[in-house]
Amino acid sequence: MTLFPNLELNKKLPLKVAVYFVGMFIGCGGTAVITLNALGSDAMNTLFTAVAVKLQVLPGIVYTVFNSTMLVVGFLVARRYMGVGSFLMILVQGFFINMWLHFFSAFAPWLFVGWAKAPTAALGVLLTSFGSALSTSMQLGTAGFEACLFTLADKIKIEYKYLKTASELVYFALAFLLDGVFGIMTLIQPSGAFISSFFMENLNKTLWVRLGIDDERNRLSRNRRGKADPAQPAEEESHACTP
Repeated sequence: MTLFPNLELNKKLPLKVAVYFVGMFIGCGGTAVITLNALGSDAMNTLFTAVAVKLQVLPGIVYTVFNSTMLVVGFLVARRYMGVGSFLMILVQGFFINMWLHFFSAFAPWLFVGWAKAPTAALGVLLTSFGSALSTSMQLGTAGFEACLFTLADKIKIEYKYLKTASELVYFALAFLLDGVFGIMTLIQPSGAFISSFFMENLNKTLWVRLGIDDERNRLSRNRRGKADPAQPAEEESHACTP
């Protein structure tokens, strides 16, 4: 087993890397929009902020500890969904988010006041979901926690989007117990898992097929709930769930 099992040296790799970074760029734009809109963050970030307040440390420390821990756990138990992208997102996401924050603050502050806040909030969820679908569907590696959810989805035959939503509810409950600060977007953002899964499944069946970069992992682990894909032999489905 190589360290980066999802990276194959083939002619499609440059295209996959390009789509991966485009997806990350778009998703970080959505994160910046949600941050500036000040209508509440997602349940995980709300929990991390609450933990930081309780421990009297900077939120960045909590993020670093969690992401680093899950990175190690991911490579131990979910190598099928880990790869160089698992490191890239940690290194690059902060840069993209800061760039978008500066851009919106300088050139479009009107998006985050008055009547524009509601449609802007919806735009933020759409951008984060679509960006996540693009980058994750390239199978160059995802975050450690997400990789563990995908692996669990393989094992127990439950769609990723349901496991993701369940994890958001757990984060929400823990943040509530720790007196986290909530907003309307904290309640809305779990829907992003369903939107992202929709994009991943349909891109994988259409555009990615045309470009030759489709991947069966985008069907079996996230959207099929263990049902046989008529386009794939039964033996392949069984083999696909084996790390």
